[in-house]
Amino acid sequence: MDVKALYELQKVDTAIEQAKVALEKLPERTHYALAQSDLAHVRSTRDNLRREQSTMEAELADIEKKSVDIDAHRAKLERQMKTIIAPREAEALQHEMQTLAAQRNELDDRGLLLLESSASADEDVRKLVESESRAIEVEATTKQALDLAAAAKTEELIALQERRVEVASSNSDSDIAIYDRLRASYKGIAVAIIQHGVCGGCHMDISVSELDIMKRLPADQVAECPNCNRLLVR
Repeated sequence: MDVKALYELQKVDTAIEQAKVALEKLPERTHYALAQSDLAHVRSTRDNLRREQSTMEAELADIEKKSVDIDAHRAKLERQMKTIIAPREAEALQHEMQTLAAQRNELDDRGLLLLESSASADEDVRKLVESESRAIEVEATTKQALDLAAAAKTEELIALQERRVEVASSNSDSDIAIYDRLRASYKGIAVAIIQHGVCGGCHMDISVSELDIMKRLPADQVAECPNCNRLLVR
């Protein structure tokens, strides 16, 4: 088994996994998601405000209808007042007219408040429409940036996958089978190097005596980490 050749394959596989993670975690992806969220929020706020305006418009229309009815009723009472002689009847009509006047004033006050609120809402909607336009531009810009970054990272990944085919061809099928089994068992790292007496796979110390034993192994014998059993490059 050519452990050095497998280590070259390991480096390529590690680079592939890193590229896949980088593709999923592109900062441009986060920027685009935020832009989408901002646009959705602006549109939701605008739609809610427009629904509130519709409710106010419906209430204003109802107020207008009630006001017309009150005015017509008051006019009728005023005509009756001119023909009544009895004080009690006149007093009753005056009381009813005063009640209608109070109702009319309440409707007028409510209508004025609704008109002011509607005017304010119109301005808010105008600002939100402008914000929506800007948010659409930001979304489009971040989407373009994401597409470019993703395309570049995908191109890098494809190149690495092509490189893997090339590197894998220098290893026997049986060695590749062992390598794949070890990768599946050890979180993607089947082959590691020793750096300063530490296994590059499990990052645990290898004793001096164990290192000495590895040095004495025949050239055709594979060295394994005494802690994690990964293949080691000597």
